Amino acid sequence: MGDAMIQAGYGEEGFTEAVLEREKDYPTGLDIDGIGVAIPHADADHVKKEGIAISILKDPVEFGAMGEQKSMISVKIVIMFTVAGSGKQIDRLLQILNVLRDEEILKGLLSAQSKEEIRTAIQKREQAF
Repeated sequence: MGDAMIQAGYGEEGFTEAVLEREKDYPTGLDIDGIGVAIPHADADHVKKEGIAISILKDPVEFGAMGEQKSMISVKIVIMFTVAGSGKQIDRLLQILNVLRDEEILKGLLSAQSKEEIRTAIQKREQAF
């Protein structure tokens, strides 16, 4: 996903590596109503412009649990974002978490089979991201 964000003009060279390094120190795996979600991102100095990418994984991937030492979460939904400017990461993270609290959106994402279905699931909530 990081490489796709770079190719699409959202991340600087090294963005993917920065996301992976940050994930080691500050894992982003969450269990939201029994559904594993991860929200990886990098610091703003690796970002060209703001954006968001969402992947629904066919096979879950283990992510470290946010705020819990050595706990792992089996993740099916990955939401990667970029923000320009320091201090904006927390706001974007909270915005994403607020959207994911909507059970209809979460289930819509989990069942999505295409980019269009992901967009439809998100658009159920006005100005989701």
